[in-house]
Amino acid sequence: MTSFFQASGGSVTMLSNILRQSWLAMVYRCSGAAVSFLFGVSFARMMTIEEYGALMSLMTFAVVASTVGLFGQQFRVLREIPSIAVRKCFPEIGSIVAKQVRLACLGSIAVTLVSLLLFVVAHGRDGIFGRWQYCTSVLLILPLALIEMQGSLGRALGSVNLALMTKDVLWRLLIILLSGVLFSTFGRPLQAGDVLMIATGILVALIPAQNGYLRRLAEGYNVFTVAVKRSNDRIGDILSTSGPFWVTSITSVMGGTIDVIIVSVMVGPEAGGYYYAATRIAFLLDFFLATFCVPAAPLMARLFDENRHAEITRITSGASLAAFVAVLGCVATLAAAGDLALMTFGADFTRAYSVLMVLAIGLLISTYFGIGPIALNMTGHQRAAMQIVVATWAVGLLAMISATWAFGALGAAVAGSCAGVATRVWTAAYMYAAEGIDITATTTLIALVRRTMRRGPSEPLMDAVRPETGATILDLRPRVRRSGHDVRDSGR
Repeated sequence: MTSFFQASGGSVTMLSNILRQSWLAMVYRCSGAAVSFLFGVSFARMMTIEEYGALMSLMTFAVVASTVGLFGQQFRVLREIPSIAVRKCFPEIGSIVAKQVRLACLGSIAVTLVSLLLFVVAHGRDGIFGRWQYCTSVLLILPLALIEMQGSLGRALGSVNLALMTKDVLWRLLIILLSGVLFSTFGRPLQAGDVLMIATGILVALIPAQNGYLRRLAEGYNVFTVAVKRSNDRIGDILSTSGPFWVTSITSVMGGTIDVIIVSVMVGPEAGGYYYAATRIAFLLDFFLATFCVPAAPLMARLFDENRHAEITRITSGASLAAFVAVLGCVATLAAAGDLALMTFGADFTRAYSVLMVLAIGLLISTYFGIGPIALNMTGHQRAAMQIVVATWAVGLLAMISATWAFGALGAAVAGSCAGVATRVWTAAYMYAAEGIDITATTTLIALVRRTMRRGPSEPLMDAVRPETGATILDLRPRVRRSGHDVRDSGR
C-alpha cells in the first residue's frame, strides 16, 4: 500500500517534494489524462460526429447521475474509515461501509428510474434524450456508483491503485480496445448505444475484481458488502449527515460536466462533440494544481492543526504561481497551435478553436487564484465551501443556459469559465478573511519581486518560496520557536 502521508527528507524544492511524495498518484493522473485524451480522439475517428457527441454527452450524464445517486457516501467513507483502519478493526469497517453502500445502491437505483422516465417523456423529441436507443446510458449509473465507492474505500485503506487506477485509466482503456475490435470487425462507424453497452459490461466485470483487492487490503475481511445488521439509525438522520458531502460532490462534478450536456441538448449532438473535444484539451491545463492537491491536502490539514498558517501560505501560494506560469505557457502554445491540437480529433474539430481559447483563458485566471474549495475543506470551513460552490454554480448554470440559447457553444464556454473563476476568487477571499491565509499566487509573486529588487536578478528565484534553510516543504514535525522569532511566522 502507498501512503500519502510519508514525509520526505533532504533540501529540495517544493515542487520536487510534492512530485516525489505523490509519484504513483502522478503516474496515474498522467495516465488518466492521456487515456482520456486518447478516448476522445479514438471515438472521434470511429464514429460520426452526431454519434460521437451523443456518446460523450450521455457518458457525462451517467457520471453526474451516479454522483447524485451516491448521496455523498463516497466522502463519508473518506472521513470515517481511515482512523478505524489504523486500528485494523476490519469487521467494524465492514459494518459501517455496508450501510453506506446500501444507501448508495438505493439512491443509484432511484436515479436510474428517474433517468429512464426522462427518456420516456422526451421520446420522439430533438436532443439526446429523444432517441430510445440512447437509454442504455442509464445502465451505467449503478456500476459507476459502486466503482466510486470501492475507490473511496481503497483510498481510505491507503491504496492509490484502487483510488485512481480503475476508473481513470483501466475502464476507459478497455472501452477503447473492445470498441476498436468491434470497429475493425464490422468496418462501419460505431453507434453510441453499442459503446455504452460495452462500457457497462466492463464496469460489471471490474466490480468483483476490485472487491477481491479490497479483501487483500483488509486482510481477508469482506469490507465491501450490503449485508448489514439491523440498525436503529433512521434514514432521515443518515441523509441529514450526508447532506453537505452530497451537495459538494454534485456541484463539483456538475461544474465540470454540465456544460457539455447543455450544449448537446440546446445546440445539438454535433456541437456537443466539438465542445467536448475543446474541453478535453483545455482541462489538461488544470492538471498542475490537481496533482499538487494529492499530497498537499493532508499536509494543509496538519499545518492548520499546528497553527502554522504562514507555512500554508508559502506552500499554496508558491504552487499557485508555479502552476500559473506553466499554464500561461500552455495557453500561449494553444493560441499558436490550438488548431493542430484539435485536428487530432479530426479536421472538422478546428471549429471549436474559439471555445478552446475561452476555456483555456478561464483556467489560466482560475489557476492564479489557487486550489479552490479544497483549501476550505482542509481548514474546517466545509460549510462555507459548500455555500460558495452552490451559489456560484447556480448562478453560472442560469447564465450558461441563457448564453447558450443566445450565442451557442461559445456562450456556454464564457459562462462556465466565469463561474469557475468566481468560485476560485470567492474561495481565496474567504480564506484570507477567515484565517489570513493567501492561497493565490500573490504572496509569492510579491516576495519574488521584492527579493529581485533587493538582491538583484542573480539570486535563484525559488529561494523566495522555501520555508526555511535546511527544511523541506513536506516536513510535518512542529518547529522549535527560536529566540526573537516573530509569532506571525507560525500562523496565528
